[in-house]
Amino acid sequence: MDFPSLEAEVAFLRGLTAVVRMADDILEDCLERGLNLDAAVDVFLTQCTRLVHASSGFISLRGTTGPVLTRVSGRLGVDVFEAAGWKGCRRLSPERMLFCAPLALGRLELGTMGLVVDGRFDDGGTLVMKLVDAMADQLDNALLAFIALADGRNVLERLDELAPEDPLTGTRGRIGRYELVTPLGSGGMAQVLVARTRGPEGLGRLVALKRILPHLASDPDMVKQFLDEARIGLRLSHPNLITFHDFGESQGAYYLVMELVRGVDFDRLLAVTRPSPAVVVSIVVQALHGLHAAHQARGEDGHPLQLVHRDLSPHNLMVGFDGRVKVLDFGVAKARAQRTVTLPGIVKGKPLYMSPEQARGQCLDARSDLFAMGLILYEALTGTRAFDRGEEVESMHAICLDRLTRPEGMSLGLWEVLDKALAKKPEQRFAHALQMAEALLRVCPPAREGDVGQLMATHFPERLHGFERLERVHLGSGKLSGPPTNARSAVPVDSKR
Repeated sequence: MDFPSLEAEVAFLRGLTAVVRMADDILEDCLERGLNLDAAVDVFLTQCTRLVHASSGFISLRGTTGPVLTRVSGRLGVDVFEAAGWKGCRRLSPERMLFCAPLALGRLELGTMGLVVDGRFDDGGTLVMKLVDAMADQLDNALLAFIALADGRNVLERLDELAPEDPLTGTRGRIGRYELVTPLGSGGMAQVLVARTRGPEGLGRLVALKRILPHLASDPDMVKQFLDEARIGLRLSHPNLITFHDFGESQGAYYLVMELVRGVDFDRLLAVTRPSPAVVVSIVVQALHGLHAAHQARGEDGHPLQLVHRDLSPHNLMVGFDGRVKVLDFGVAKARAQRTVTLPGIVKGKPLYMSPEQARGQCLDARSDLFAMGLILYEALTGTRAFDRGEEVESMHAICLDRLTRPEGMSLGLWEVLDKALAKKPEQRFAHALQMAEALLRVCPPAREGDVGQLMATHFPERLHGFERLERVHLGSGKLSGPPTNARSAVPVDSKR
């Protein structure tokens, strides 16, 4: 094919090389660990979305009678089963394009892979489409190898077997002393799976097991980041922070074990409804209490850890079906090595929750996180992102320079809290997270946790039933053993924003 420039050709070849290596590593890793096909597809899809800065994507595999395995990353904006029948480029909006590539072995159709990428695409998306086609080809090869190595028969019949009618009862692999149940999601550095512990007389609990991705397991920087997350996570203890249970190494790869939060991230809640100010205040105040505990945390020597989250967004706030809120990913943010390929027309992620000092590359303290919480509060109350200008540089300039005015219909009390949290200078903000929480409580009584939980159950009944089914099948009861967990399906992996 013809490339518009040498830079575009090099970027394409770099991306192709990365996909080939990634597919091989994922296949080998899943076979060694006894993981099923869904775990491999989960990692492959998420890594492909990151490679081309896709905002969402899907992989749909078909057996003899119809879909047998569907994995979705992000929010597609279209019905996945309808999109599974599309091929080529399809514009979803002036700034969003869906690239669909068929999965096939010769004339045998296995399914479809699709990625949604934001951009203008003056070339009509030709370069991105070529890379998505190459990704699909690698997935075809990986599927064939997976089936062959698993001693399958007819290819489509083997796909039927790999996706049983009730995947919750299928045989899974193990990592350390943990039995793997089902994948939850994958980020740029790690994959998270539901796992099961077994104690005396068969008693146990479901947990979230986070494992470093196979193609990063030998990267010293990635391993160091993972170890840092473990050290920080095991030091934190608060009802509004994720509880870390265990850390270990198995078959040459590190893993973390944490509570399984039964709930959905705040970003997804905001996508389906506009919560009342009382619900918003309840969620934000709980998150601020968790933040305050992390900001005040001390190391084993008694000295303050001086933690700053640096990457707060609605995606990092998990809202449980019991109304409890958890802050995720402390210690993960910002040390990421983004192994991505920039092709013409692709817009990278927008830094919509940075503080002015973070946008300028200055030293940060806990008050930077309070600015981010102010932005989350603004978005939850108004339905719009305060400084989103549609492009990275313009958004950063707006964060540093633009002033907000009181939105129509917002109470004066809430606006005064927001105005203080979003002050451009750190010294003009609240002194600490607890102070901001107290100010919010004075101007708006919060909803009760039970009411927040009812709102979650109303909007995400299938998600709630999915967790109940997991517990019933794998624990033999309707409740988790041990202390109540607040768990979730959007998983505590490193954030994708």
